[in-house]
Amino acid sequence: MRLVPKSLAGQLVSLLLAALVVSQILTMVMFFGERDEAVRDAWRAEFAQRIASVARLADEAPPQLAEQFVAAAKSRKLTYSVGAAPAGDETMTTTEDDRELEILLAAALERDSIQGIRVVSSDELRKPPLPERLYDAVVDLVQGPPKPKEVDKAPAMLIAIPLSDGHWFNVELDGRSHGSRWALVPLASTLLTALATLIVVAWTVRRITRPLRNLAEATEGLGRGEAPVTLRPEGPEELRKVALAFNAMSERLTRFVKDRTRMLAAISHDLRTPITAMRVRAEFIDDEETRDHIIQTLDDMKNMTEATLSFARDEASTEETRVVDLSALVGSLVSDLEDLGHEVRFEDGEAMPVACRSASIKRAIANLLGNAVRYGARAHVRLAKTDHAVTVTIDDVGPGIPEERLTEVFEPFTRLEGSRSRETGGVGLGLAIARSIVLAHGGEITLENREQGGLRARVVLPL
Repeated sequence: MRLVPKSLAGQLVSLLLAALVVSQILTMVMFFGERDEAVRDAWRAEFAQRIASVARLADEAPPQLAEQFVAAAKSRKLTYSVGAAPAGDETMTTTEDDRELEILLAAALERDSIQGIRVVSSDELRKPPLPERLYDAVVDLVQGPPKPKEVDKAPAMLIAIPLSDGHWFNVELDGRSHGSRWALVPLASTLLTALATLIVVAWTVRRITRPLRNLAEATEGLGRGEAPVTLRPEGPEELRKVALAFNAMSERLTRFVKDRTRMLAAISHDLRTPITAMRVRAEFIDDEETRDHIIQTLDDMKNMTEATLSFARDEASTEETRVVDLSALVGSLVSDLEDLGHEVRFEDGEAMPVACRSASIKRAIANLLGNAVRYGARAHVRLAKTDHAVTVTIDDVGPGIPEERLTEVFEPFTRLEGSRSRETGGVGLGLAIARSIVLAHGGEITLENREQGGLRARVVLPL
């Protein structure tokens, strides 16, 4: 399966090329099968007439000239001779094809029967199966014809015809192979046809699949939160409809997110004025305990609105994606925490370039590091790289989080009583912001309790 192309274009081209090769092979098998039968029948008839003509002339020529005559009539493949005994020996057997040739020779000699005519062919001349002949032809084309010293000099066929004076007219058909050059033209034609078809099909398939590649890239970018790309409708009608549908979906999603973010920012902004007015009025309350409780509640509301407004502003930002060294980015955050007196250990390693929106990723990891040093006393940070992603792992030694609430803490404004201090904590947006940023980059963020105690935060960002 590793030899099968993974891309759609590669699979289509391979499939069409395989179909072409198989069809060409089947066509060659059918064509040469029928051609061989026709050529064989025509050759046998012409061969019988030629042998009969030379035999009649040898029978009619004077004895002293017969040997010279038949010697002059020989060709590259045929050798004639007149002798007192027939060629071959009596133990040699004949086949059905040999019997048919004997009948043709008798008819060409205008004799009533085949009495005395003997045809014996060797195994080399007997017709082998077509696949074997095709294989031999390919071998001859690749390796070349056999060398002279490797050629079998035994005759492929022996023919003996009795003459009127008691002598025998003998014929030897040379059995030496001269290579299966008959396959050169059809094989060359097949290769040229396959090459031309491959060029046309490859161009066509790439033209058809290019919109799919563009769609995959645009979808990946949209999933990472990058600026939406408008696809140009091209290719077949179905792909044009897919591109138009993607453009409409991208526009609706972008408009939906912007509208909700704008509404959230407006609400948070508008709430600041009444909260400030209520705080001013709370200052005039005479009961000190009641006044302090109301002011504390109003301060909490103000912090929530400020955090929500900051979150909405970040969501509405249009920061461009660029390649940054994630190891250096995390290292700078660790250095800042160390300067503030926090205990953070960072396993610095090789550079890890990642295409991301650096300010957003920096904020997400800063939120996780802040939680680790605030609730877990000290933190341990390490990075790992694979072929497809970079993983940032942050461990602390704090109390951890109840298993049933590991997912809940990612919800906005969720804070834990007990394990997460309400006085030192924020408004519950830190993990929500971190998850939103990581998911917008096409990554994953998870929390899990460590067996030796503490919490582990893991961020996976695709390369």
